[in-house]
Amino acid sequence: MPRSKLIKFSPLLAIVCLTVLATAVVSFSALATVAACWRQAAAPQRLELAAGNRAGPRQRFLSHADWEGAGQLLLYPADSEVPLASIRDWPLPDSLGPAAPFYASPLPLDSNYDGFVDQLVSVDLNGRVWLTAVFANHFGASSLLADLTHTDWRFIQTAGLFDLNLPLPLRPDGLPARYKLLLLVARNTGSGEDALVALRLPAVIAAPALVQFAELVDRSLLADSEHNNGLSYPQWQALMQAAGWWVRLSGQLTQPPQVIAGVIYSAVASSDFSAEDCASQSGAHNVVAMHLHSAGLVYNQRYFRLANGEGQLKLQQQNDGSAALILQSADQQQTVLSNLLTIAPACPDCTEVLRLEQFPRWLKLATYRQETGAH
Repeated sequence: MPRSKLIKFSPLLAIVCLTVLATAVVSFSALATVAACWRQAAAPQRLELAAGNRAGPRQRFLSHADWEGAGQLLLYPADSEVPLASIRDWPLPDSLGPAAPFYASPLPLDSNYDGFVDQLVSVDLNGRVWLTAVFANHFGASSLLADLTHTDWRFIQTAGLFDLNLPLPLRPDGLPARYKLLLLVARNTGSGEDALVALRLPAVIAAPALVQFAELVDRSLLADSEHNNGLSYPQWQALMQAAGWWVRLSGQLTQPPQVIAGVIYSAVASSDFSAEDCASQSGAHNVVAMHLHSAGLVYNQRYFRLANGEGQLKLQQQNDGSAALILQSADQQQTVLSNLLTIAPACPDCTEVLRLEQFPRWLKLATYRQETGAH
């Protein structure tokens, strides 16, 4: 690499090195029950922040790391390894104090649709969720949105923050049309099994009520009546009015979940993992598909068998314009599902065939904001 480029990228390289070093220095007590492979490398995130009165955006790098075993956020300029700001003390239910380590990457949020990041959602290993204001040169106030602490689960990954809209036929009385859904991945400390956790948040978070794990609806096992007849309107309304849901995946994720047209798809290893050993993509796998709003059925079953999990889940357009979900690797391609479905607003379980000419509509709504066709 030319010397000029090395000089240009040296601050970012230094941030990466500092992040890796800080991540390695964690207290044994905090991670005594957590396998090392649960944690992925914490690469700095590039953010575009509003520059106030100055013209043009400010580019910053966000790093999540540990300090003496506690989670912290650091904000760096693009041309220096010296942080502009950091957060080490976090709002807790009764006081300010340290967070557990951050295994999950913070999610940037553009709350006013102006194209710039102005908030961050952070989740620590114990499942406490914070919303933090962020500016070009400093962090603003943080508020505790949820305390999902549970003796059996550790929160290791963020899977997205989605803006959703409930059409009038599916909206319970008194419930706003718009809300946010935060998707998290939790891992069981005893078995190594993963769970998807969905936390429902108001569209505009002003004075949040503190949500706890017990308030989430367990959707791991669906009743026979739901398999046979779908969700009734009273069941749907109860789910929409709840704080969120969670689902045990009967396996361990080997790639991040994807949301496509209101449906969550995840590749899940069904064997060869434990609390100490993480699954590889070479073993037996299933793909799980579930409704984004309710974790209910979209197809006639939740799980679809794969020979292995090697590769990445991708969309493929079929000759008739419909979409297929494939698992693409360097050596092979597995068709997971043909004729993908999108959720439809007529009823809680209504679906339509997904056509890829609709793709730009639900791929992205604005910078740092996703709209996934989930109504």
